[in-house]
Amino acid sequence: MKRQKKKTIKLANVLAPLIFLAAIIGLLEIYVAVSGIDARILPAPHVIFGKLFNRFGRDLSRDFFYTLKVILTGYCIAIPGGIGLAAICSQSKLLSKAITPVIILMICIPMLTVVPILVLRMGLVIQVRIIAVVLQALPVICLNTLSGFRKVESSKIELFRSVGASRWQIFTKLIFPNAMPQVFTGLKLGCIFSTIAAMGADLAAGNSGLGTKISAYSGSLMTDMAYATIIVVALIGIILFMVVAEIEKKIVVWIK
Repeated sequence: MKRQKKKTIKLANVLAPLIFLAAIIGLLEIYVAVSGIDARILPAPHVIFGKLFNRFGRDLSRDFFYTLKVILTGYCIAIPGGIGLAAICSQSKLLSKAITPVIILMICIPMLTVVPILVLRMGLVIQVRIIAVVLQALPVICLNTLSGFRKVESSKIELFRSVGASRWQIFTKLIFPNAMPQVFTGLKLGCIFSTIAAMGADLAAGNSGLGTKISAYSGSLMTDMAYATIIVVALIGIILFMVVAEIEKKIVVWIK
C-alpha cells in the first residue's frame, strides 16, 4: 500500500509541472491566435517548436555542443573549487569572515561586465567562457556549502572530540555528511548560474554558442528561432538541475 502511494506521489510530481507547462503553452497559443500579435514579436508556440525540431540539427547542434561543453567544464571545475574553499573557510572563523564578503561580491557581479576584460587579456577563446562559468558557479556552491558546515551542532562536535576524534575525522565523519543537503542546494543553484554565465559570456564575447545565436536571430528579426534557442538553453539548465537532484536523492537518503 505504501509502495503504491509512493508511486502515485512520484507520478503526480512528474505530471503536475508538465500539465502546468502544457496549460501555459495552450494559453499562449490562444492568445497569439486571438490577439493577432505580430509574429516577429511573439510567434505561436507551435511555430517555435516546429522550427526547433526542423532546424536544430542544421542550425543549432554545433553551438549546442559548444555551449554544453563550456557549461559542463566550468561547472565541474567549480564543484571541487567551491566545496574545497568552503572546507578551508570552515576551519577558521577569521578566514571565513574575510572571504565571505568577497564570495558575495563575486555572486553579485554580472559576467557581462567581466568577460570583456578577460577577452582583452586572452582573446575570443573558449577558456574565457569557462572562466566566466567558474566565477559565477563557484561562489554559489561555496556559500551554500559553508552554510551547511556551520550548521552542525557544537554538542555533536564536542562529543566527537571527547572520544579522541581528530580534526580531519570530525570533518569527514560529522561535518561534511551533515552538510550534504546544503551542499546539494549549492550544486543545484550552480547548474542554473553556470547556464546564465555561459549565456552572458556568449553575448559579451560571442563568436560561437547558443547565446550568440540568440543575439543573431533577434537582430535578424528571426524571433521564432530566437525563442527556439532560448528553449534549448532552458532545457540544458533544467536537465542539469534534475540530474543533480536525482544524485542527491541517492546520496542524501534521509531527505526523501
